[in-house]
Amino acid sequence: MQFVKPDPSWPIGKHALMNIHVVQRNGRSEIDPKSWRIPFQWQGSHYQDDDDQPYLLLINSGGGYVEGDASDLYGQLEQGTRALITTTAASKFYKCLDAQTSHENVCIRAEPDTLLEFYPDESIPFARSRVQRRISLQISETTNMFATDMIAAGRIHHADGEAFAFDAIDSEFRIEVDGEVRLLDRLVAKTPDEVAALRRLWNGATIMATVVAYGAGLPDGIEEKIETELSGLELKSYGATRNDGLVVCRILADEAWACHEAIQTCWSLMRPSLAGKPARPIRKC
Repeated sequence: MQFVKPDPSWPIGKHALMNIHVVQRNGRSEIDPKSWRIPFQWQGSHYQDDDDQPYLLLINSGGGYVEGDASDLYGQLEQGTRALITTTAASKFYKCLDAQTSHENVCIRAEPDTLLEFYPDESIPFARSRVQRRISLQISETTNMFATDMIAAGRIHHADGEAFAFDAIDSEFRIEVDGEVRLLDRLVAKTPDEVAALRRLWNGATIMATVVAYGAGLPDGIEEKIETELSGLELKSYGATRNDGLVVCRILADEAWACHEAIQTCWSLMRPSLAGKPARPIRKC
């Protein structure tokens, strides 16, 4: 992967950039920050499980996106490495005046025999926000991967609620295996009519999550086991499918905590087969 340099035209403080490189060193995987640009901050990685897999907490010191802010995260996992990438908090997209759009871009490439866990917090489009998101994970046939994408309908408990009060959202979650697109999940609502249609399609739910796992070691029938475990949670709707080595689970809920619980349940069921260890809640402090 070609690491990206900042464009001289980017305003200081309004376009975050980080390039990370996961390498094998000292008998473990280590994350090198090739470069970063505020408001992204680098405070190192840690080893929550006391093994060879680093955890990266991505820190955006701006606290959110406003008036056309943007962020770009680029990463590459070298062959045989392992890494978990998460965030310190939800991505908040504030109102954008003058029809400006805020942008969030993630592109991570994993070489053969890697473990990639991409597990960020949810994205929240506030009232009058305009959001474009692009999440692209490019993995190998021999990669084990667990990835999530969670989107809220807005600040659903603010005052009388701000569900579906954003002006526009254009979100894409893409998984490629050896260059072949295996998942292309798009959520697009750019007009008031389309936002209203999205509210109807969600059938009253205010939180949506997509969970994707890939790996040859995932056991037969894991999708049925996921659905069985999710049936005991407070969810609006859910479903899991499998296509070859790719397992996809869609979740709709009324509360963010319910979606988080469902994602953790999926991770608990699949992580032992993907990473060879149990799923523990991620420490973010």
